[in-house]
Amino acid sequence: MNYKSTIFKWFFPLFFISCAYEPSNVYQKEIISDKIKTTVEISTKKPKESAFLKDALNEAVYTVFGSEIDNKNPTTKITLKLSSSSLSALDYDENGFPILYRSFVNLKAIIKNLKTKKTYTYNVSGNYDFAVSANSIINDQLKFNAFQKASTNALNKLLAEITKDGAKNDN
Repeated sequence: MNYKSTIFKWFFPLFFISCAYEPSNVYQKEIISDKIKTTVEISTKKPKESAFLKDALNEAVYTVFGSEIDNKNPTTKITLKLSSSSLSALDYDENGFPILYRSFVNLKAIIKNLKTKKTYTYNVSGNYDFAVSANSIINDQLKFNAFQKASTNALNKLLAEITKDGAKNDN
């Protein structure tokens, strides 16, 4: 029997147990419960982007929080609002044409835990950098994809903030 595999099988699990390792979703459950109602305030300036946020938030509820959408008897309500978004050129080629862009999104999230009657407010931002070939025209689809990736980045930061606050509440 290989002693390295034996050490690996026994040492690492004991190490994590002794360190009181807990997965992040344990801390998220301090703030977010199992049944969630999601709401996205639709921006009149960017309605397509707001619709994407609803889909991205619902996906995060299932995949990251391990919770379910429940509009009838929720124990947590999450409201998400697009505060601002922008697309700006970061770099130019030798002829002065933009070749590198940054998509930026700022989101406001209000989370109400209906069990504990606590409300948490978060402002998170995300960005996404992307290159285009010289003399390219940025079409709506490219802008929308950049917005999606920046929004996903912002939602990941939201999850990190929720985990951090849940860990604070746990102590």
